[in-house]
Amino acid sequence: MNNQSTIKIAMLGLGLAVVLSGCQGMPGTHAQASLDNAGFMTALDVYRHCQIGTDVDNMRADLTHLLLAVEKQESGSSFSLPLPKFMKEMMEKPAPRLAADPKAMAAACALSIGQTALLAERMDVATEMFQSVIENHSEPEYAYYAGQARIGLDHVEHAARFAGSPDSTPVALTISAVAPVPAGSLPVFSAH
Repeated sequence: MNNQSTIKIAMLGLGLAVVLSGCQGMPGTHAQASLDNAGFMTALDVYRHCQIGTDVDNMRADLTHLLLAVEKQESGSSFSLPLPKFMKEMMEKPAPRLAADPKAMAAACALSIGQTALLAERMDVATEMFQSVIENHSEPEYAYYAGQARIGLDHVEHAARFAGSPDSTPVALTISAVAPVPAGSLPVFSAH
């Protein structure tokens, strides 16, 4: 082979390697999209504080901090390369990983605020928090949070309907994915 064809093959191989690697080496793509370790740990501490909080206003400050983390993550992922559609789709969402999602943390914090506001009989704040989760978390991966927010809105409606009744007391929401199964209600199978 001559020197020119060897260079062309090497350049083609290098170009293919860059495309197949997803442009991992380019600054500003995925590196900006994720929070740095210190930022993530701060967001995690704020999330934990929100989850155990009892003061609605302090919890709302925590939510504001988490929403800033979400905004930082989303603004870092706005970089776009002019690629064919099939390649953009492959690179659009990172593969699932074992890490917390700031947007999910913000949704869980908003649900906690809604629950705490409901117990404190601050129905306007509870309604605002539950509605914000429904409006801002419509993607399928956040369906759990939206479902819990709908349940929360039902509790707000129930509390508002029975406000003023002597038997009305705030009800604690249980934010849970699985309801307990009463004993003896499981089917019994026998082998024949």
